[in-house]
Amino acid sequence: MIHKIQNRELKIIMKNQIIELPMELQNKIDKNFENMKKNGANIWNGEVLCVSDCNIDDNSIEITCKKTDYAHYLYEERVGCTKEYECKNLSAGCLFETSDGYYVIGELDEKTSYPKMMQVPGGGIDKADIFGEKIEVENTIKRETKEEININLDDNDKILENKLSYIYITNENEQPGVEIFQKVKLKMNSVELNEHFKEYYQYLKQNSLELELRKLHFLKKENALEALNKLDNPKRDYLIPLIEADLKGE
Repeated sequence: MIHKIQNRELKIIMKNQIIELPMELQNKIDKNFENMKKNGANIWNGEVLCVSDCNIDDNSIEITCKKTDYAHYLYEERVGCTKEYECKNLSAGCLFETSDGYYVIGELDEKTSYPKMMQVPGGGIDKADIFGEKIEVENTIKRETKEEININLDDNDKILENKLSYIYITNENEQPGVEIFQKVKLKMNSVELNEHFKEYYQYLKQNSLELELRKLHFLKKENALEALNKLDNPKRDYLIPLIEADLKGE
C-alpha cells in the first residue's frame, strides 16, 4: 500500500539489536546464499536493516529497525520465512521524471540477484546513512542514484524539483518490506538522460566496477502503466502502485 509522505514527519530509528534465527532456518539461509553465488550471482553478505515496527497516522510516520544480513533478505525474497522470522527490508529509491514527460525505470543487470528486474534507482540503507539511532533515507537515495545512474541530486543544473513523496508497505502476499521514495523532476529530457546513462555504463564496464542497472526504460506518463504491463520482465511489487499514486497526484 502506498502512502504520501508529504506533510508528515518521518522518523526512522535503528535499534542495535540483531534478529536471532533458529539454527535450522539459518542453515537453509546459508545454503541458499552459497547456491546463488555458485550459479553466478555477483553478491556478498552484509548487514541489512529489518523493519520491526511501522506506525503511520495523519501527522507522522515512525519506523523502527533491527539488524539482519543480506543472506536472510535473499532467502525471504526467494523462499520466504514465517512471519516471526520474516525479513521486512527497509530500502529507498527515486522516481525520476524527465523534462519531456517520461518516467525512468531501471532494469537490473544479468549478474545481480534478480536479473532483468524492473525497479526505480535505489537500494538498501548503508552505515553511512545512520547517525546514532537515526536513519537518513535521503542520504541513501542520493548515494544509490549516484552509483546506479550517475545523477547527483544536489546538482541544480540537472534537478528541477526533488522531495520525499511516498512510502510503500508491502501486502501479506508480497515480499515483506518498506520502501521510501523521492520524486525527482529532471531538467534533462529522455534522450539526454539515456545518453548520459549509456556513457556511464560503459565507464563502469571498462573499469570493472559493479554493474547494477543494465539499461533504462522510458515510459511516457500518459501510457506508463500500459507500457509497463507489456514488458515481460519481473517487476518490484511497489512499481505499479508507485506510478499509479504519482499519476493520481498530478
